[in-house]
Amino acid sequence: MSSTLDRVATTPTAPPKAVSSVGRDNARRFLPPVVVAVLAVLIWWVAAVLVDSLIFPTPAEAMASLVEDLGKADFRANVGDSLRILVLAFLASTVVGSLLGLTLGLSPFWTRTIAPIVYSINSIPKIVLYPIFLSFLGIGALSRFGFSFYAAFIPMFLVAVEATASVQRIHLKMAASLQVSWPRLIRQIVIPAVLPALATGMRMTFGLAFLGLLLAEMFSSSSGIGYELLRNVSLVRMENIMGTVVLILVMALPPTIALQWLETRITSKYGGR
Repeated sequence: MSSTLDRVATTPTAPPKAVSSVGRDNARRFLPPVVVAVLAVLIWWVAAVLVDSLIFPTPAEAMASLVEDLGKADFRANVGDSLRILVLAFLASTVVGSLLGLTLGLSPFWTRTIAPIVYSINSIPKIVLYPIFLSFLGIGALSRFGFSFYAAFIPMFLVAVEATASVQRIHLKMAASLQVSWPRLIRQIVIPAVLPALATGMRMTFGLAFLGLLLAEMFSSSSGIGYELLRNVSLVRMENIMGTVVLILVMALPPTIALQWLETRITSKYGGR
């Protein structure tokens, strides 16, 4: 009896293969971006050494200038200001674009009517429309938020419209014949069908929101990362320019990885629906 209890006590609670499989999956997900980043830094370093120019800095010189900038209170305040506006603009564009896209995509008539107009607006270079935002919102945080929101909202809206319009109509007809309530139809049929596309749209629109914010800060702002970048360009301070570019990449990488992970999880769960 005691030997049986000993065998039960020594039985592993989790299969080692499952743990090793999770480790391999994480390695496959995170190792390639790390390897590419390291190779990019090495290429940058070799190019700077070969060029041997006083203008083109090495990665060490760029990081030293970035550390020096981060030690300044004004620079940190500008970084925080950009992060705050970026988060608000991204969340607002995702929520509003998804809700409006879902609403419009359920109507074939309005999809055929509105979608071509929105596609034509999206084909206009966004920076061309920035003076309109300045005219109505003025120079400041509101116009930066508005332009960043617009840069991400249009693509998110179009992704939501196309995803909702592609929901199999036979499912909607079956739900109508069974007299399924509207909230239940949205919750059990439409949302599971469009979630993978919405997750992909979120990953894409984050970069667009960041780009719109940087453009707004570079063209008409007295604060933000884009303002710091343009100021360094005007002063031809290449170390600071490259350091700010590195900072932008570091700021964009964690949200991008998180959104990619979310997209993978949602696609694996709802992709076959």
